[in-house]
Amino acid sequence: MDYFELENNRTELFGKLEERQKILKHLLRDIKKSHYRLTDDAIRISRCKKCFQYYRKKKGTKRWEYLRKEQQSIAEKIVNAEYYLKLQKEIEREIKVIRHWMSGNVAVSMETGYRKLSEGRRVIVRRMYPEQKEFVEDFLKEQYDPSKVFSENLQYETTSGERVRSKAEWMIAERLYKSGIPYQYEYPIYLNGLGTVRPDFRCLNTRTRKVILWEHQGMMGDPDYANYALRKLHAYEENGYVIAENLIVTEESAECPLVPATIDRWIQRMLK
Repeated sequence: MDYFELENNRTELFGKLEERQKILKHLLRDIKKSHYRLTDDAIRISRCKKCFQYYRKKKGTKRWEYLRKEQQSIAEKIVNAEYYLKLQKEIEREIKVIRHWMSGNVAVSMETGYRKLSEGRRVIVRRMYPEQKEFVEDFLKEQYDPSKVFSENLQYETTSGERVRSKAEWMIAERLYKSGIPYQYEYPIYLNGLGTVRPDFRCLNTRTRKVILWEHQGMMGDPDYANYALRKLHAYEENGYVIAENLIVTEESAECPLVPATIDRWIQRMLK
């Protein structure tokens, strides 16, 4: 876990605690509206074969009174009243702890101290993580040699002036660009057991700062291509890449082409 993920988790935790506090308060109101009321009577329970037997002891007495079957509603009221009272105390204690945590400004970003520094100090301080703009610039500045394999196939030009190999890749690149998703085309990745591969797109989720690989398998109707695509997918999995976590895989064949709606769903799910 890097520092930015730690900060994101802090914000997420703060939101979830706020949500939990609201739910607990609603639950507390429901408990207080309950018709179960605590009495001074006590209940003792014993087991007889497969059944339970209930006994009541009234306040000021020492005798336990057996409750017949038609009287067991008495035991139900007492036991439920005790349960709801304990639950109420647990909820009130948790609400108090959450309120104390939130009021202590624990959820304030660790970068608050940086923002309070004078300009002269900020210039020379080494931050735990860069601002988003700087982070994106660093991502895009990573140098790599473009693939020279079948470079003559780079015949589809995108809005950003980049050339890609297929209509499907062009659609993906266009939608990434228009969605403001930083990406690199055919960035080399080394996979143990397979060697260097070039996923079609190496993308950056700017909200989570997580790098997502996008592998488009565009000739699944070709048996040789499909077999290699499966080998590559297995290699991704063996190297820690999991579909819908840090890897997007789209597929198509001549009979079943990639459609824009599929691209948009993946962008919304993984890169927004």
